[in-house]
Amino acid sequence: MSFIDADPEKQGSNDNVASTGSSENVIPKEASLRPIHGWKWAIAYASMISTTFLFALDNTIVADIQPVILDLFGEVSLLPWIGVGFALGTMCVLPWGKVYGVFNVKYVYLFNITLFEIGSAVCGAAPNMTALVVGRVIAGVGGSGMYSGTLSFVAMLTSLKERPIYMAGSTVIWGIGSVLGPVVGGAFADSSATWRWAFYINLPIGAVFAPSYLLLVPSVDPQPSKSWAEKCRMIDWIMTTMFLAGSASLVMAITFGGTLYAWSSGNEIALWVVAGVLLVVCIVLAKYHPGVDKDNRLYPAHFFKRPILVNLQLQMFLVSGIVLAMTYYIPLFFQFIRGDGPLDAGVRLLPFIISMVVFAMGNGALMPKLPYILPWHLFGSALVVAGTALLYTADLSTTNAKIYGYCILVGAGSGCYAVAGFAVVQSLVPVKDISNAVGAMAISQDLGMVIFLAMAGSIYQNLALQKVTQAMPTLSAADITNLVAGTSSHTYKALSGEERDLVTPQITDAMRDVWLFFLVAGVVSFVLTLGLGRTRLKGANDTEGEVECCH
Repeated sequence: MSFIDADPEKQGSNDNVASTGSSENVIPKEASLRPIHGWKWAIAYASMISTTFLFALDNTIVADIQPVILDLFGEVSLLPWIGVGFALGTMCVLPWGKVYGVFNVKYVYLFNITLFEIGSAVCGAAPNMTALVVGRVIAGVGGSGMYSGTLSFVAMLTSLKERPIYMAGSTVIWGIGSVLGPVVGGAFADSSATWRWAFYINLPIGAVFAPSYLLLVPSVDPQPSKSWAEKCRMIDWIMTTMFLAGSASLVMAITFGGTLYAWSSGNEIALWVVAGVLLVVCIVLAKYHPGVDKDNRLYPAHFFKRPILVNLQLQMFLVSGIVLAMTYYIPLFFQFIRGDGPLDAGVRLLPFIISMVVFAMGNGALMPKLPYILPWHLFGSALVVAGTALLYTADLSTTNAKIYGYCILVGAGSGCYAVAGFAVVQSLVPVKDISNAVGAMAISQDLGMVIFLAMAGSIYQNLALQKVTQAMPTLSAADITNLVAGTSSHTYKALSGEERDLVTPQITDAMRDVWLFFLVAGVVSFVLTLGLGRTRLKGANDTEGEVECCH
């Protein structure tokens, strides 16, 4: 049954449904428009956020298992692709957002779940590094579609009053999955199940929730009057292609610079040039694209005319990037300064996890009552700045308690405003732009995660390669790349105690520049909060359509 064709007595009259202009996206304005309630809705929502959890888990699960994979398959030149391949797949989150606004949401959602599970199976069964990378790309495409689908369902099936808590739930689950990834990956790497179950685990979890996906998740057709051909013409295929190609070039340029390719090499220069040209093309197409109606273009260019929307997207870009990259480098830091294995190092993320979850849930629950967003962002970004600044001072002599405290500051600070953005932007735009707002925030979040991870990796690997080479000139570049991946790597295990004492300070010193990168990002986020003014989330006492904000 299509959602919009439901019984009027159960769903409300057509007056309660808003059209999205030329796109005619139908979006319910009240929670009562949901076709299911009570325990059915609770299970359906739980199944939706389970896909968010799996997507987030896969985002970081390779953080602690790369050395084990490298020891098995070799092919050190392909090692960066394990992370980059998934990241490139997740760039589809913006196109998927547009697809969800045109085609039946449930069917697209189920397709992406299937795609993600196929990618996970390919990764788990991979006989070599190439197959693993292919599986990661497939899982990234499907995972980004699952995530975008969950956000679309929440935007369509909840009211503005209740949306913050549902968005908070989804974002918190994403955060938990992201920070648990290294823990779960490390646990499998250290167990008899082996690292392959870090990917296989997605299959039984998906099977458990399959009945809910099929039977309880509502069927929502945002364009019921359009034919398949008409719906296909509503997708901006040209800009989608340009965007994905440009994103791929940018991520590869950042990731491979100084490691796989010399910064001055022809390959590296070509990647930067292609990325720059395609970025310009995308900007032009967003503004001038005669073949596509402006409401159907991949990115809503009119958002650029509202500084508050641009500000919130930049904030999402920064805080999401910091959070995800921290989940990679906190365990790695503990591996080298304390000699932890993958599991123990991953467990040390718990202070960061717990603080972020507590503050994010608090934000989701309290924001309808404390709707002005400036205090949340100001306090949160200040904590992030303080935490990353203190991490920059950490070294081999810093106690665990202090490092945990620094991580708690970053986790609590990011939790204060990492969740808020999705709900706030939806309250700042007309109903017809809600799907665009969700898509814009989702791609800002994803770009932040991908670019921060790529930049942090480039900083770390380039500096570590330089410093370790100076300390141990007999090691090859391939050996050093293997070494800095973690203490479970074959190269690190082969070092004597004296050699480990020699290289560890060099590696942790290289990591200080990663903390500095996060600190700079936190400062930028703090400065941007000054432009939020008196912007507020619509509260319980507001009427539909009334939004107070600074433009």
